[in-house]
Amino acid sequence: MPQFRNNTKTKQKMLRAFWQLYQEKAFNQITVREIIGLADCNRSTFYAYFADMYDLLDQFEELLLPDLTQPAIQKIIAEEDISLSVQHCMALYQEYQDYYRVLLGKNGDPAFKDKLTKILDQMIKAHLGQNEGQSSFEVDFLVETTAAILLTTLIFYFKRTDRPQAAEIIILLTKVLNQGVAQQLGWHLSCKGETWNELTN
Repeated sequence: MPQFRNNTKTKQKMLRAFWQLYQEKAFNQITVREIIGLADCNRSTFYAYFADMYDLLDQFEELLLPDLTQPAIQKIIAEEDISLSVQHCMALYQEYQDYYRVLLGKNGDPAFKDKLTKILDQMIKAHLGQNEGQSSFEVDFLVETTAAILLTTLIFYFKRTDRPQAAEIIILLTKVLNQGVAQQLGWHLSCKGETWNELTN
């Protein structure tokens, strides 16, 4: 189980009971009655810790997200080299892959992917310098696209049985980020020289 920071033993038991059930069925099929039965507590105890099932899910997911306030992570994102953050994300995903497979899977929570993307956005933006001449739209687009590539890479990597060593996928990902998908695939793409304003007007 993930590290239950500052949680009581009773709350830990309910979170563990929830996870046991979530591996077997979709979230909307899990009931408070089942959780308190497995955790050996009563309904009032459940509501002392959680407003409802959605609050429980949200608190559980928060345990699986990087804490950007931690000094170790602050040190990583203070560096210009984004590959350090990529390595950290790989290590985090590997640690929590059993949970991520469920939460990002067909019976998972669509909001969890958004939460992960938002965290990655923040990590990427922390590496950015001054980008003169780029609009906020362009910067946000590039950051979110990069975050989506990172998350897609992690999901793809850990679901494959033929995956290479982590260092190899990091090298491949770095090439894609530095040189683009088109170059890696041998494509030559052109927008015929139109500016963004010409394309959108």
